[in-house]
Amino acid sequence: MKGEAGSMQRHEKPKQEGHTWGSMRRTAFILGSGLLLLVAFWNSATWHLQRFWGASGYFWQAQWERLLSTFEGKEWTLYIIGWPEPVSPWDGPESLETS
Repeated sequence: MKGEAGSMQRHEKPKQEGHTWGSMRRTAFILGSGLLLLVAFWNSATWHLQRFWGASGYFWQAQWERLLSTFEGKEWTLYIIGWPEPVSPWDGPESLETS
């Protein structure tokens, strides 16, 4: 009986090492597959968004050029007109609530 218990303990270590190595391989496979799928999805989404925004980008560029030509290229005028109300951080929280 004593000999059987001793042999069981000697055989446990290689079995445990094999289990650890198998777990590491499974983890690497799962993480690698997940990373590959994430990169593939990211590239696909980026490609579709570039196609969409590239097509509509011309529209918004044309609108900006039309607006800029209306104000004869004076970007500061657009900046001042587009600013809703000058608010200073020293005015206090009451001025932020009104804007």
